[in-house]
Amino acid sequence: MSIKVRNTTRYLLTEQLKMTGWSVLALFVVFGILPLLFAVITGNIRQYSPLGNFASLSLGPLFFMLIFIVGSLTYDNFKLLIQNGISRQTYFQARVFALLMLSGLLVIINAIYYYGIHAPYLHWSTNTALMRTGYSLYSHALGNQVWLNILASLCFNWIFYIGVGLTGIACGTLLALFGKWAKTILIIGTPIIGMLIIWIMVIIMTRNQSNYNYTGLENFLKFIIGYPSHGEATTGYFNPTMPFITMLVGCGIIGGLAYLFNRKLRIRN
Repeated sequence: MSIKVRNTTRYLLTEQLKMTGWSVLALFVVFGILPLLFAVITGNIRQYSPLGNFASLSLGPLFFMLIFIVGSLTYDNFKLLIQNGISRQTYFQARVFALLMLSGLLVIINAIYYYGIHAPYLHWSTNTALMRTGYSLYSHALGNQVWLNILASLCFNWIFYIGVGLTGIACGTLLALFGKWAKTILIIGTPIIGMLIIWIMVIIMTRNQSNYNYTGLENFLKFIIGYPSHGEATTGYFNPTMPFITMLVGCGIIGGLAYLFNRKLRIRN
């Protein structure tokens, strides 16, 4: 890593950590102060439990949104850095390195909170807590060593966060290529077009359900999610190999698109 890439990465990561810190603080204020005010107003102060409010939080969705939003913030940093002698390639490399470090840190923080505070407060065992995560389909894939499976789930979450961050970078960089009106049209129009396409596909599949055989599609989806090829499909014993490979391939594709969009960035007058 060159000095310019390292310094740029440090700058971007510092800004992202500040944003993350303020977001987490706001979350704790909302779930700490507002329930207290409500309890005081309604006269139920004895039922107010600060530990209960904080321990019942779910940091995963917050970190998911943060990693996407942080990635999508493109133009301001690009304009500042490009005017200070930082090339587009250096800027992109620094963004990727910052994403890798931030996503890894968020995965660790979320795991410490989830297994160290959230699960004990709800009286869950470590295995029960693991079974209630998004990794539950694969929670016993590596045998009965629960901590080994937890480590695999953290790697799974890290790759997922990286994919989300790269998607944010790609979307933010693409939007930065357009003017204000075109950007507004894209932001509003893309979700609408996406929902229309899904709606049309659902109608077509529903009306032609008796005419078409979806066995091939079903088998493909089963293969992607790691559905067991032999024996009964039991939650916790799916094969995580294909989901890992799929996410890595997806990260490579979306990262390549983000890099191509990054090469087209220009400072607007």
